[in-house]
Amino acid sequence: MARRQMVARQVRAVATAVFLVAGWQGGALAEPPSAPPTATPPAPAPQAISDHELILQLQREIEALKAAQTTATAAASSPPAPAPPPPQGPASSAPLDVRKPPFGEFDFSWLNGNNYQPASLLGMGPLTWTLYIDAYYAFQFRQPIDHTIFPSTTAPRHNEISFNLGILGVEITGLDGPIGRLFVQYGTNTETDAGQDPTVNRGYFLTAQAFKYLQQAALGWHFHALHGINAEIGIFSSYIGLESYLPQENWSYTHSFLADATPYYFFGARLQLFATQRLKVELWLVNGWQTFGKWHESPGGGYLINWRPREWLSLVHSFYIGSEVQGDPGSLRPFTDNNIQIRYYKGGGRGIQSAAISLTGDVGYELRTTPGAPSGWMSGAALSHRLAIRSWLHTTVRGDVFYDQTGDISPSLPLPTTNPAGSNVYARPNQPPFLLGGVSVNLDVLPNPWILVRVEYSHRWSNQPYFSGPGGITGPTGVQTPAAATGFVPDLTTSDDRLIVNATLRL
Repeated sequence: MARRQMVARQVRAVATAVFLVAGWQGGALAEPPSAPPTATPPAPAPQAISDHELILQLQREIEALKAAQTTATAAASSPPAPAPPPPQGPASSAPLDVRKPPFGEFDFSWLNGNNYQPASLLGMGPLTWTLYIDAYYAFQFRQPIDHTIFPSTTAPRHNEISFNLGILGVEITGLDGPIGRLFVQYGTNTETDAGQDPTVNRGYFLTAQAFKYLQQAALGWHFHALHGINAEIGIFSSYIGLESYLPQENWSYTHSFLADATPYYFFGARLQLFATQRLKVELWLVNGWQTFGKWHESPGGGYLINWRPREWLSLVHSFYIGSEVQGDPGSLRPFTDNNIQIRYYKGGGRGIQSAAISLTGDVGYELRTTPGAPSGWMSGAALSHRLAIRSWLHTTVRGDVFYDQTGDISPSLPLPTTNPAGSNVYARPNQPPFLLGGVSVNLDVLPNPWILVRVEYSHRWSNQPYFSGPGGITGPTGVQTPAAATGFVPDLTTSDDRLIVNATLRL
């Protein structure tokens, strides 16, 4: 018995030494092990196992423990195997215009004539919906008796809470190839703009009622070439004169004279080529200068180039040419529009957020071939300064000037619905050339990206009576009356002052 106890103590000592050596080699022990607890004497081993066999069994167990410790130490000390390369994802194999969409490199939400909002909340699969509601109250200080503010394509009613423009639209954006949009509109803006198209008087089956309620209606195809190519046919927006048809996208609520005298839309076909991520070229083949039909057999056409080399700079150049005068098929109107926008300051924190300017300059010529009809120049400029005081508070000051030697693109008095055919009640009592100018200042409040509240004041002047006076432009009592019964002449003045409060919702 004493001999067995002595052998057991020797075995335990050997095992302890092995563990100490293994722990030191593998670094698995942070500190020396504590002394083993005092063990009670082992029970007597069966007589069938000799002392020698017991020692051999313990040695085999010790060798197995040493081998396992060596394997673990080698695994811990060897460097990890390199991770396999990630599989090639769909983004890297996508077309160039998907990986690098046009004008997607920078944030251009500060631009005049551009929608500053984030992505629409109304996306439904391949369709994106739009809801636009624009209401206003305008006060013209001449207080015309017929409540008609002339000339104006935006907010044309005096001393009334009125509805300027409402749009419900849908655009195909999620299909690989087909593109299209349909935007229906309603409000006074449809009367002041599309409702004045004179080409609807040529023949039948072409009326303002058929098309003026369409703000955009086009279909086409998107090609994955360059940074994207779009081919479309239908009614689409024009940016000659820079400002957008939608006041919410412009820095000012009212339009400049230059914008009101140039097209807001075209009816025809266009090709958009995004040559690089920063350069767009548009080619147009259209019926005419903001017309649904054509006065003559030849179409109009032109191009637009928009280059945005930096986040703070945008350059636009466009050109249009067409035959636009009724009864003069030899007439020709070339016109060029040019714009530069610079965001010259960008701050942050609690100070001024940003400051930017927009300068537009246009020049054109009206060539006439009818005997006695004069040819002449047309030109204009508009300079706007935008200050973002906070992300939710902006202000804009704008000054503009416009010259029309022949009067061919100056807004004409609207045609009354009750006047007999051939009546000249609404003919302009003045003669060109027209020289017009104005200044405006506003304050924009944006409680969130979808709501815009504006207060704007504008002053305008002209070289001869051109704006609505106290007597209005409709009739002696402010109501439309046949010319033969009244002999009424529109009351026009040389200046115009108005105050407008506007609220717009766009989703």
